[in-house]
Amino acid sequence: MDKDDETQSTLGGYPNIKKQSLGPWGKAIKTIHAFRSSYLDFEKELGTMASLGIKHVRVPVSWCWTDTDSDPDLHLVTKNETDPNNDDNWIYMDDEEVLEKYTCIDPFYDDVRWPAIPRGLVQRFLRACADHGIGATLDIHTYPGGTSIGTFSGVWPRYSRFWTHGDVPALDNGETPDVGRHILKNFIAYLESLAVKDPHAFRGFRALSPMNEPAHLATLYNGNPPIRTDRETFLPPLPSDKAAEYLNELNAGLESKPHLTKVPDGNHLRVMLWLRDAIDAFRQSSLPSMGKELHVNVHESLFPSEVLPKQEIKSDYGLNQAPMQLFGAWWRASTTLEERAQWAVLDIHHYYAWGSQCSGAVAGPPTGRFSCSDEEHRELVIDNCGAWASVYRSTIEKECEVGLRLASAEFSASTHHSVRHACNDVTTLKMMLETQVDMAAAADVELFWWSYKMPYGGAFRSAWSLKHLLYLLGVLPQPDEELFHCGDHIPAKGEPEDGSI
Repeated sequence: MDKDDETQSTLGGYPNIKKQSLGPWGKAIKTIHAFRSSYLDFEKELGTMASLGIKHVRVPVSWCWTDTDSDPDLHLVTKNETDPNNDDNWIYMDDEEVLEKYTCIDPFYDDVRWPAIPRGLVQRFLRACADHGIGATLDIHTYPGGTSIGTFSGVWPRYSRFWTHGDVPALDNGETPDVGRHILKNFIAYLESLAVKDPHAFRGFRALSPMNEPAHLATLYNGNPPIRTDRETFLPPLPSDKAAEYLNELNAGLESKPHLTKVPDGNHLRVMLWLRDAIDAFRQSSLPSMGKELHVNVHESLFPSEVLPKQEIKSDYGLNQAPMQLFGAWWRASTTLEERAQWAVLDIHHYYAWGSQCSGAVAGPPTGRFSCSDEEHRELVIDNCGAWASVYRSTIEKECEVGLRLASAEFSASTHHSVRHACNDVTTLKMMLETQVDMAAAADVELFWWSYKMPYGGAFRSAWSLKHLLYLLGVLPQPDEELFHCGDHIPAKGEPEDGSI
């Protein structure tokens, strides 16, 4: 952007017609916070959720937080009371201060800054949850450098560096501070402090999820064909001595129990060890004794096919038990029977949309296993794939005994990952919703929908926005629509009437 462009710029919706204004970083932070604070009407929409019988919600958060504003509204612009006669009587926070107060530098990417989440905003949300009888799981969805491949990692399209640049030098070599474990322990301490500093918010806090889909797609992005052959894996193995020590811990006493699964060696041990330490950090805190829970999320794409247990019966309809066996074996070694019954919840996400065995498409095979208009085949596939919940429970129970708590904290009604192919007729969407909910309830697996609302999601909303789907089914009176349109300007709190920010 050259000087003439800067003079005429309306970046962030505000013309730079004054000598002073927010800089690029200030405008970016202001825009991000405006989205965060307007996305959900805490009182109205949490009230609607409660009226629908929703008792629990899962909220993704990043690792980057700020204590600067106790009030969730950011004060990037304040009135200059010392010089009221000045034409430009507003004080604009300069970018240096904005960066210091409202962003975090990624320790593994020096060109990446993360927008900080105001603690006051989250605590106000938790208080609203408490008022409506809803318990919130705070899911640490992103970490510095990105723990996985994909947009949700926070650094995409950059390559994941959390494990290579963070965990390896800290855990293997002791050369650097352990950023990831330090962030988690600090976050646990913050949650503990709410019991005293903000007990109202603490009542709305139900559970912590320490990491979302750890090392997702590690088995594909491993330096080998067919993907990313120009790069090393983003999930290196543990040093041989540490791996041997950890395997002894995981598989101790199994010589006399041949019916139980042993955890094999492999790069996955690095993730398992990190999550074991996360469980231990939670265990040592006061949170379990205060009735709070830990929901530990894992993903099957962590394992390469060569380490998976052999199945006697070929998997069909997405009922692949092999990864579950390994997670069950790890869960057995990482938690106690009492913990699994009380506060330790294992969580595996599950979507019909991301597997050829359960997907449906408008055109039918080979794009999807069934055609949206083929009523008989559609019902057969959806019902058979719905058995996943019972297979999930039975497989984990074989490793861990009965009485444990299970969740699948992401699911949707989508039949295909591409919206161009997915079924969007109400009959199929209703069947997808009801089948998964009924079968999960029968297996005692707690479900969380992908997203309550996604007003700017376009065609995705029918199958991915619960609010929009319930509107299509006649349950809610209003569709999930955007509040604002391109070009709209909505005045922020404290904004000058002349629009000079």
